[in-house]
Amino acid sequence: MKKIFFLAVKFLAIAAALLICPANPAIAAQVGGQTNDLAQAREAMAQGDTRRALDIYDRLAAENPGDAELILEAPRAHRSAGNEVRAAALGRQVLDEYEKRRFRMQGVLRTGVLYDSNANQGPSSGSIRLGDWNVILRGSEKQPSGGAYISGSIDLSRRLEALSPWWIVGDIHGYFRGNFNNELKELNKSHWQWGRIAAGLRYMEGSDALDMRLKAEIYDYQSNAGVTALGMEARYIRSVNPRLQLIADAGYERRDYNQNETRSGSFYRVGGYARMVFPGSAGRELLTGAGYIGAAADRDDYGYDGWQALARYSFMPFDRLTVSPQISFTQELYNGPATGLETEDRRDGRLRMGTELTYAINAAFSIEGSYYYVSVDSTSALYSYDQHTISLGAAWRF
Repeated sequence: MKKIFFLAVKFLAIAAALLICPANPAIAAQVGGQTNDLAQAREAMAQGDTRRALDIYDRLAAENPGDAELILEAPRAHRSAGNEVRAAALGRQVLDEYEKRRFRMQGVLRTGVLYDSNANQGPSSGSIRLGDWNVILRGSEKQPSGGAYISGSIDLSRRLEALSPWWIVGDIHGYFRGNFNNELKELNKSHWQWGRIAAGLRYMEGSDALDMRLKAEIYDYQSNAGVTALGMEARYIRSVNPRLQLIADAGYERRDYNQNETRSGSFYRVGGYARMVFPGSAGRELLTGAGYIGAAADRDDYGYDGWQALARYSFMPFDRLTVSPQISFTQELYNGPATGLETEDRRDGRLRMGTELTYAINAAFSIEGSYYYVSVDSTSALYSYDQHTISLGAAWRF
């Protein structure tokens, strides 16, 4: 039964995402030219250039009727400038048009090539020390590989009724990656995939937004070393002003590992974040925050407590080019040793940093590139590794 569920979720997540084609920008972080224009409007408001800000808001309202952020920001911007009549008219205009388009579906399809210096996330050598023992794990050392990927996502929303603050929402995501290194076939890691389906409710009223969803996810290597997850997640966003959003995020899921069932268990997270828009050149934004993570595995040694922190900064050095450097650190403190040969409880520290570049050819097409470095420092040599990943691809949004 578990195998049937696993394959069904995988098929629906990947096939729907790739065939229907793909995704509404997330509530807390939209992408593309529209986000850059919103950033310019917020910046102009912060600098007191009200006329320029209102012109941008009016243009965006005409081009993107029913956009969630515009519903919150455009009328409020006019109201703060003392234009009560215009604010009311714009609010009615946006909501009326949104009512005509109560059902919305937006998506993105991506494809490209990559190079991964450690495609199997293995240690630098096949000979490692575990506790007092030197162990040789043939074929476990890191394997570099080129590869190709394709991904898609779709985001759906429908307003329950006219002027209601409640929405039915859902999303579907799929990702597939194939590695070119033939030696990875022997490790059953020549390709891997991830899929997700989620549905729930969204509430938007004034400066507040709350999004709650139930989800199902799969992740696997070559369809035989998979993880399935069922859970729930919630996100609350408070727009303090056009330059600052406060975000609270929480999630819980039950994961089942089909090769090592003792790793199965409950996983959870809770965190707080802030999204800030800075004055100056267009598109300058910072997302930063931290949170608690934890797991209660069926085998207690695999359970852990931990925390993670992240920062992501976006700016536009040139027209149409967005650069987004980012860094995150995660620490996991396990309840027991990683293997039976070790006596020290496992402790992992994961540093991830890199940057993404997006060049918008037009509103629909863009070229994307990225570089990431990952370093995992663990008390167990079995889980310590470093990794460099470079990718280049294209995206189509609609």
